[in-house]
Amino acid sequence: MLRPMVIMAALLALLLAITPALAQGPQVGKAAPAFNLESGDEKPLSLADLKGKAVVLFYEKRDQVETNRALKKELNDFYGAQPANFKGVVSRLAVVDCAEASWPFKGFWRDGLMEAQQKEGVPIYGDWDGKMRADYKLPDEQPSFMVLGPGGEVLFFASGQIGPERFKQIKDIIAQATMQAAGN
Repeated sequence: MLRPMVIMAALLALLLAITPALAQGPQVGKAAPAFNLESGDEKPLSLADLKGKAVVLFYEKRDQVETNRALKKELNDFYGAQPANFKGVVSRLAVVDCAEASWPFKGFWRDGLMEAQQKEGVPIYGDWDGKMRADYKLPDEQPSFMVLGPGGEVLFFASGQIGPERFKQIKDIIAQATMQAAGN
């Protein structure tokens, strides 16, 4: 009787030990890992550059950009309706996983980022080495969305398609982060 209980306890301990390693995405409430990105026109951006601002960030592969189109529209409308002081403490950006771009085609990828930036009206950066995806433990098979606070902490994270039932929660988190960034 004692032997099966010891085996069950060992299996449970093993399961608990590996579960955090299987979790995808940054942990809410924890500091976001540093990142270094580059836009299509080769302008660098790091997490340190965004310190003091609320950050609204979509991370996607090229074939995933339409997955959360409804959320993007909702957040663009929300942002557009805000006063200038709100806009001054929010950084909105999209990050495209460009790790598969080989050197002969990087110019085409860069041009694509710049065209998409013009169309979307939001800065778009490339994760050219896939390091951000790896460091943030972002899932490869679906897009990710996050809100970072002005101190670089993760306030919200979700992957996959985000439904309208979560839009109010997300806007409330962004509003609270902007108040914190503005010192209110």
